Amino acid sequence: MRKRTVSIFSLLVLGGLTACQQNDVTSSDDSILQSNQADIQSYATSKGLTGSMTNTGVYVALTKTGTSTVTPANGQEVEFNYSIYALVRNSSNVVVDSFVDSTYTTKSSYAYLVATNAGLTEGLLRMHENDQAVVLLPSAYAFGTTGSSDGKVPPNAPVRLNVTLKRIRTEDQQINEYMTANQLTPTEVTLSGLRFIKTVSNPTGIAPTANQTLNVRYRGTLLRSQSAFDSTGTGTYGFTLGQSVPGFDEGLAKLKVGEKAILILPSKIGYGSAGRSVIPPYAPMRFDVELVSAQ
Repeated sequence: MRKRTVSIFSLLVLGGLTACQQNDVTSSDDSILQSNQADIQSYATSKGLTGSMTNTGVYVALTKTGTSTVTPANGQEVEFNYSIYALVRNSSNVVVDSFVDSTYTTKSSYAYLVATNAGLTEGLLRMHENDQAVVLLPSAYAFGTTGSSDGKVPPNAPVRLNVTLKRIRTEDQQINEYMTANQLTPTEVTLSGLRFIKTVSNPTGIAPTANQTLNVRYRGTLLRSQSAFDSTGTGTYGFTLGQSVPGFDEGLAKLKVGEKAILILPSKIGYGSAGRSVIPPYAPMRFDVELVSAQ
């Protein structure tokens, strides 16, 4: 909706590593990447890992295969667990792993898969549900040139992730499970995939038209977050139908003045494969809306 300054860290619901996967390797990083690749290969050989390295330097080795044939695909949500280790050289100049964190070994982490993203995504896309894998990441796809804030991962250090892929969900599965968990019954499911749930009716209210300015109150959240990524608070936001994301426009057009609704938008009628600001690519969204006036 409106442009707002929101800290991405207040909205991270995808796990502690998510913020570390946004770096791209540039030509100035070539020497670091080559050093990381050499360390990763040396470490993998010393541990007897039988995996392979991708073109971006990510090493993936399956360590336990489950019985599932379900594999993730671009745009889907994955639920996974991981522990993390830094790859460092000891006093004998041998690459070893140094424990960093196991918070997400039992706590689920979530990510929307974007197939063009390098890093952990490359490992997850090579797994089935219930598989376990070791994923070795060059520093550019981990903690970069600064290292971790707690000092456990040095600058430019590759990392090891022990990953378990628990579950894969399509957007429809995410939305349907969310609605069941929150006891939401749709008033209407449109052809676009919008779940429209009217919460307050006003039969005598004025129906909006395309050339009117609509004043609305709204609160937008991701399905896995209690925090709003945008909200009018007690104020209102004025706009003309057709100026917002398609699902938001479609939902408001179904309201009369004085009515309220919950809109659940799949990403294709939201911010799509690109996302926006704190909204990840392929993320479904919820909007709680009230049509205050139409002029």
